[in-house]
Amino acid sequence: MRKTTTTAVTALLTGALFLTGCGGDSEEKAGPRQPDSSIAPASSSLTTDLALPVEAYIFSEAEIARLTRAMSSLAVDCMKEAGFTYRPDSSQAPDIGVMDRRYGIANSHTAQTYGYHFPDPPTGQDGTADPLSEAARVTLAGKPLADGSFDPGGGCIGKAKKRLAGSVDGFGPDEVARTLNLSSYARSQKDPRVLAAFRDWSSCMKAKGYRYDSPMDAIDDPAFAGKKADQKEISTARADVECKKKTGLIRAWFDVETELQRTEIEKDPEPFARIERHKTDQLKRAAAELGESG
Repeated sequence: MRKTTTTAVTALLTGALFLTGCGGDSEEKAGPRQPDSSIAPASSSLTTDLALPVEAYIFSEAEIARLTRAMSSLAVDCMKEAGFTYRPDSSQAPDIGVMDRRYGIANSHTAQTYGYHFPDPPTGQDGTADPLSEAARVTLAGKPLADGSFDPGGGCIGKAKKRLAGSVDGFGPDEVARTLNLSSYARSQKDPRVLAAFRDWSSCMKAKGYRYDSPMDAIDDPAFAGKKADQKEISTARADVECKKKTGLIRAWFDVETELQRTEIEKDPEPFARIERHKTDQLKRAAAELGESG
């Protein structure tokens, strides 16, 4: 699986995989060092010990998974009470953290193995083995709206969201935090310090035989649009990570974005304090539903 810079970053930054939920049919804080995994070993990443200020207010991949599992569990029970058997989507996103792809590929292991492609996600029940009847669909997601979409507050999924977040609109990441997460990334790419780092990285790549103005240009090279990475893509991705390490691009970019985020948070800290409390509350409720420690 391969995504272009725009779609990949947007999905990772906004938690888009998590927001789809159960499936249709069936102040800078130093983050803890992430454990190694077979897909994206933290020991091979240039971003392992980096944590942006906004991470206190958005959801990590692990937190997204917990909240989604809790929502699915509640929906299953609700459907069972209504007389329906429901098997929610249990497929998983690739085991790669947001920071590892935020500034392009930054893990030498994944570069060597997958090039710019995302690893195939672990297998799981995708929720489509037994299509739901119309009555079951309505019970799960509520009656369709005029435009054909489902009411986000309807059905068992809506009830699950309300139980976990207090309201459907409050479920998951707050829009203010999501917006900051996206806007700081976009603004950072125009900062003179980041542009200077891009030039250094580009010179390093040129010396290795690759001509790209920025890491995003390398990821979006049409030559790498195949289903799987070929040797040319892998070699380019490896050089990409090597040049990021040599030029310090990741740290320079991270420092600029950290500054941008901290400035915005300090302008009006109370909403962010509220967002952090609400995030914590949701995760505690999710852990309780799953019988896990918070």
